[in-house]
Amino acid sequence: MLALASKLVIEYWPIERLKPYERNPRKNDKAVIRIRESIREYGFAVPLLAKSDGEVIDGHLRLKGAIAEKMNEVPVVPCDGWTDAQVKAFRLMVNRSVGWAEWDLDALALELGELKALDFDLSLTGIDAREIDASTLTANAAEDDVPPLPEIPASRAGDLWLCGPHVCSAAMQRTRMQSHDCSTAGSRF
Repeated sequence: MLALASKLVIEYWPIERLKPYERNPRKNDKAVIRIRESIREYGFAVPLLAKSDGEVIDGHLRLKGAIAEKMNEVPVVPCDGWTDAQVKAFRLMVNRSVGWAEWDLDALALELGELKALDFDLSLTGIDAREIDASTLTANAAEDDVPPLPEIPASRAGDLWLCGPHVCSAAMQRTRMQSHDCSTAGSRF
């Protein structure tokens, strides 16, 4: 086990020195556009982790983004104190760990709402549009209210309604529908 008190060292390496791990289990080519947008907005804010021979331990997607952005160098945390087994295990753990935590949906909605009010491009949060809509759209309470029952109902049990080619009955049981001779587009029940 490594000492917890060791200081983190960040160095700047030329892109050519870095070698992606050939068996990287994450398929991330479709995410390169999004990471490029992130790099343009925030800069290269999270260093790569790599062995001194240049083999990338973590940050393959960020490296692809940096290459696509034609960057000359990127920040790297050298990780030579790890065994080969630790390197392999860390690659898996760091990618898997993003799914360990749950979102506090109320806090997320507040954060997204504030960003939206600031006219910030919400696509730069990494959260897709569907999730953003679900978090930022507020329900219209009036739409969800159940109207009060009228004193004189418009329909009663046994009533038949003609809806185009359909005959609709208040009865949902097959036997009651048969007794009313309900049909739909020529089909009899």
